[in-house]
Amino acid sequence: MRTEELPSDPASASSAGPILNVPAYFLYGEDWTQAIFGFFHIEALSVRNVPNKWRIGLHRHPDFDQLSILFSGRCRFEHDGQEFAVEARSCVYTPANVVHQFAYEPGSTGFVISVSSDFAAGLPSVEDAANTALLRLATQRIVSLPSETAVGATRSLIDLLVDKTARVHRYRRDTLRYLFGALLLELDTTLADAPGEDSARMSSGAPGLFRRYRDLVLATIGAIGFGDLNRPQGHAVETFAARLSTTPYALNAACQSVCGCPARELVQTAVLEQATRLLLYTDRPVKDISFLLGYSHASHFARFFKQRRGTTPEAFRSKVVDAGPCVREPQATRLQVIER
Repeated sequence: MRTEELPSDPASASSAGPILNVPAYFLYGEDWTQAIFGFFHIEALSVRNVPNKWRIGLHRHPDFDQLSILFSGRCRFEHDGQEFAVEARSCVYTPANVVHQFAYEPGSTGFVISVSSDFAAGLPSVEDAANTALLRLATQRIVSLPSETAVGATRSLIDLLVDKTARVHRYRRDTLRYLFGALLLELDTTLADAPGEDSARMSSGAPGLFRRYRDLVLATIGAIGFGDLNRPQGHAVETFAARLSTTPYALNAACQSVCGCPARELVQTAVLEQATRLLLYTDRPVKDISFLLGYSHASHFARFFKQRRGTTPEAFRSKVVDAGPCVREPQATRLQVIER
């Protein structure tokens, strides 16, 4: 397989070795450059899918998240080596730096929204609801729109976003921020109404602490194996709590409040995702990867990986590389589609 270097950015320096065919883009097919503060972009699926025969190849966006909203048709997509299938009507949330690709059924309709993490931040809210919704989407990744009411509300908000994006007026950016916040709330309401979801009231300050904890975990673990972080890293919840000047108890409470999982689960998920990236997109030996991720023995890492991915690191790497892109069978994962 041909290898090529990613454009340089703080999260993946060239000293880590080559990444296997994973370009970093601004928007798909456009050379990566530092994102503009407060970046927001919306376009129809057909804009980039028709010229690319409905296949968006393997890539990542260093600076912003994406929401892929499907109103008709279906698609298969991949997040960091894990493949999923979704049908209309649904939304797929792709966080920044996640290596991903999409294969749509020809003629599918929908929209892709690209947004920098700061865009929705600071929206006035009694309960910090829009930011909380964004955090929950980043955890769930897939939302199904279960009713005509949910679909109609989502369509109306997207139509307004498209219209306001095309206009030039004094309050354009604030208008877009409020409309995007409303879209987040609509999607979050769908999540909260899904069977088995806990819609308990969020504790005061939980979203802010959760965001700071999540960002620190992703920045720390996401840099392992790249640049200067070629030494083993500890990732105990207590360590992150100390860096945030809080306690493990407070972190656990915030995580349970926002996403219904303990603080340790966020760390383990980040370790698993980084292990997957290093296995798929670098040539590092498995023993080196286990060492970098803080495991004293490769067998401990293999046991952790097999519990989460259902196979050993070596077998996972071999199967995925041999299978090629977007032709693999979906594997067990924490991400789930909410059934309509």
